[in-house]
Amino acid sequence: MKRNAQAAIEYLMMIAIVLIIVFVVVQMVRRTIINAAQNIQNLTQTIVEELQKAKEGVNP
Repeated sequence: MKRNAQAAIEYLMMIAIVLIIVFVVVQMVRRTIINAAQNIQNLTQTIVEELQKAKEGVNP
């Protein structure tokens, strides 16, 4: 009986460790996606500004 309890505790600990790893990976992926989206937004804004400047320079 003692061995079954110990095996169950070890199994639950493994599940807990896996869940922690999954949580950390999800947080890292989420942070990376948010940073990429922010970079895309900044780049798009820069392109729009440059196109606007070019348009104003062509049609004064």
